[in-house]
Amino acid sequence: MLATTTFVRRGPLLVQSEQMRIGTRALLIIVPVAVLPLVGAGWIGFGVSRRALEERTRAAQIATARFIAERVSAEVAASLHAASLAANAMEFAQLSAQERLGALRLVFRQIEGAVAVALLSRDGAQVAPPVYLASRAQEPSLADREVLGKADIDEFARGIPLDAAVQIGAAVGPAHTSREGSPRVSVAVRTRGELVLAVEFSLARLAPLVVDSGLGVRGNAAVVDRSGRVVLGSSRQAAASRADSPLVEAALAGRLGALSFTGVDRVERLGASAEVRDLGWVVAIDEPAADALAESRVLARRTAAAVAIALAAGVALALLASGAIVRPIKALHRGASALTGRELGHRVGAADRGDELGDLARAFNAMAAEIERWDRELGERVEEKTREAREAQDLLLRAQKLAAVGQLGAGIAHEVNNPLAGLLGQTQLLLLQEPADSARRKKLESIETQALRIREIVQRLQHTGDGAESAQTPLDLRALLEESLARNEKALASAAVRVVREYGPPLRIFGDPRQLMEAFSELVINARRAMPAGGQLTVGYHSIDGQLAAIRFADTGQGIAPGVRPRIFEPFFTTKQDWNAKGLGLTMVHRVCEEHHGRVTVESGTGRGATFTVLLPILQERALA
Repeated sequence: MLATTTFVRRGPLLVQSEQMRIGTRALLIIVPVAVLPLVGAGWIGFGVSRRALEERTRAAQIATARFIAERVSAEVAASLHAASLAANAMEFAQLSAQERLGALRLVFRQIEGAVAVALLSRDGAQVAPPVYLASRAQEPSLADREVLGKADIDEFARGIPLDAAVQIGAAVGPAHTSREGSPRVSVAVRTRGELVLAVEFSLARLAPLVVDSGLGVRGNAAVVDRSGRVVLGSSRQAAASRADSPLVEAALAGRLGALSFTGVDRVERLGASAEVRDLGWVVAIDEPAADALAESRVLARRTAAAVAIALAAGVALALLASGAIVRPIKALHRGASALTGRELGHRVGAADRGDELGDLARAFNAMAAEIERWDRELGERVEEKTREAREAQDLLLRAQKLAAVGQLGAGIAHEVNNPLAGLLGQTQLLLLQEPADSARRKKLESIETQALRIREIVQRLQHTGDGAESAQTPLDLRALLEESLARNEKALASAAVRVVREYGPPLRIFGDPRQLMEAFSELVINARRAMPAGGQLTVGYHSIDGQLAAIRFADTGQGIAPGVRPRIFEPFFTTKQDWNAKGLGLTMVHRVCEEHHGRVTVESGTGRGATFTVLLPILQERALA
């Protein structure tokens, strides 16, 4: 009885002990097999996500550097363009000394950002005293301009690119910094009288762009010239100093783009560089790798949490059945391999299970979804920043050009119209006193012709910036084109230009006949000028989805060079050698199309002719039988 009783009492203990030994062996065998792939998958997923984050960070840094470079290039180009407009708007060589000084003061007032203006001869002699703000009390209305001293004027004189401007017409000088740390750059433009107009611009308005480049507290951003001197920096103390970093040295050596390096503070940094177009400057930005990849630490903690969950689930499931563990682990391994292969949309199964393996699968899927979301968000942020950079650049250039045209037009209208009216009136009075066959009358008639031409240019300039509303009525498109061709029939015939008409079904549009006639005539004249030796002009139209009329003017002329095509609609821009060309014709066409809720496009290439297409809304699809 005692033996039997002892066996009965000890039997369950022996069974329990055996079960514990079996469970221990299962844990020692199954748990490593089950958990190690999960740990590996988590580590691989973390590595993949970290590399993806680093790549996205580098792409964002490159996009930021290029954006700053494009903004700096656009700012300097706009300044040079404003100086060119001022240089070509006045005959400085024919003005008296007092008139030249007045003209320089007008240029100084009208050009935004100018801190000094000078007029020089080809050999560098000073033709008129330089114009600048010597004190705030001198001109309270110019509170936004910087006050200059004699040392600043001497620095301005040393930085004028006189020889380059004489040779090529317009040039940008080296950047320099005032005693107060304000970055500046000088430009020089050859005028029509073979004089040189020099303007010094302040680059201080670009400083917030560099300071607020979004690199964090320990990030650096700088615009550096070819000598390694900082033109614009994150801090005011950095201006005029030399940039000593492997990133700047590599950029100046021509190796642009992303770079990992150790800074002077012995901190590992991630940086990128880009070249400022047409200036030879470079933009260099960098920040500590720890700051740039801060999100990876969050990912590491989440990955560790996911692995911990996977470990707990593996231990629990190993006690139940090894077979039920192997299959989900294989699925997790396949998921890790998919993440390694950048298949970020891959998800593992068994997520609907209610046990620990289901939790592990859901945690893994959540981690993969988080990685995919980060990857998508980083891509969207880079794309959004790139798009914003392009839009900001386009808006900046357009605003600067329109502002320059408006300011210059107002200045010219105010300064030229009054003396021109007096000149024209006196000339016409003298003509009334001269006989028809006198030599003096011919000279007076020549003066009258030139004065009327000046008045026409000023009126056209004012009309370019004028937004007056026009009277619009329903119009027959074919009749409008025929009348435009009839106006230029003799000129086309004398230039040996053959006209081919390709009209579609009759269409009606809604618009101002005078404005549209002027715009179509300008496109015909522009095509004729492009074919000095004769050729073929194709004029036609067709309907686009019954909503738009596509009006086509195609010539077989010299074509438009790719570098010139983006600027052909700019005011005063022209490639014609004809002295009558004012550079406002295509600007007028662009304005008329916009006022009629349409647009004008151009397709061309050097030696392949040009095709201008005007898109205008159709009044009704088929209103004419």
